[in-house]
Amino acid sequence: MLILPAIYQLIGPYDQSWAVHLTSFIVLSVCYWQSITQPRFRKAFIILQLLTVSLIGALYSPWNLAFAFYPGLIIGLFLPEHYTRRYTGLMGLCLLVSLTAFFTLHENSWHFYWLPIVITIVTLPFVVRMYRKSLVINQELKVANEEITRLIKNEERQRISRDLHDSVGHTLSLITLKSELMERLIRDNPEEAIEEAKAIQDISRSVLLQIRKLISDMQAVDIEEELKHAEEVFDWAKISFHYEVRFEIDEVSPITRNILGMCLRECITNVLKHSGAKNCTVALRANAGKYVLSVEDNGRGFTLNNNELQDFGNGLHGMKERLLLIGGKIHIDSNSEGTKVAITVPKI
Repeated sequence: MLILPAIYQLIGPYDQSWAVHLTSFIVLSVCYWQSITQPRFRKAFIILQLLTVSLIGALYSPWNLAFAFYPGLIIGLFLPEHYTRRYTGLMGLCLLVSLTAFFTLHENSWHFYWLPIVITIVTLPFVVRMYRKSLVINQELKVANEEITRLIKNEERQRISRDLHDSVGHTLSLITLKSELMERLIRDNPEEAIEEAKAIQDISRSVLLQIRKLISDMQAVDIEEELKHAEEVFDWAKISFHYEVRFEIDEVSPITRNILGMCLRECITNVLKHSGAKNCTVALRANAGKYVLSVEDNGRGFTLNNNELQDFGNGLHGMKERLLLIGGKIHIDSNSEGTKVAITVPKI
């Protein structure tokens, strides 16, 4: 960063003032480098830089105050927030003293052509600090998204384990019992053993269907794809369907899109199976700091006490569990004229 200014310092005329100017620049460069590599003495080297810049500004020209870019950069990058304000104020004071000394020593009238440079230099530490803070926030968001992804994967593994244990595990145990029974009957009562063998075949087919369903549920769900799928399904079911999206879906994080897609799938399934509705409307909106998915139908509705989902099947309860992973909430308003499900998730 100091290469280009150093080249300009080597351009003449080579007189006594040039030697003083070059010496001051070397001092500034050394202090700048030390302020980066020596955290223990950083504040002292910042002060030395400010004094050096003020000196060459007072002796030669206010344009030399542009060298305050270097201590300003160090202040914004490395100092804590309360020190940033203090040292920025000190820098502004040094620049003002330097300008006053220049116009006093040279007996010139005040000009303000250098004012934009001074304003830029004084605001530089705060701009750099904001940029540094944005980088930290982005890194924290990245880590948080990775953690949420890990939690979602873990939750899905647990759900699949429960499903395997509750359904497939039970069915396989039944196959084992049937097989043992068939082994005892195969000599004494072959006809009954054949019936047991047919029952085992039926149970095996049932297991295969359950496994296929689990594999299907493991596939990634996207809100945009689910909207298109819902349109096709409602058209087939002769149910009027309308949807609107009031923001760019691509701006939504993959995790949020996946969970909203699974929730929409569950809502559409409930409308088709249980509501008896003739119309269904889906809306996706982006409000201040959150996304809202609403699904509304004109079906028969159902009774819901205090918005509790425990008694209304694994589907709704699963939606609530998934939404908790990203801080989302679900609200259901249902009566004899229809049902409205409102799902709210924060922007992440």
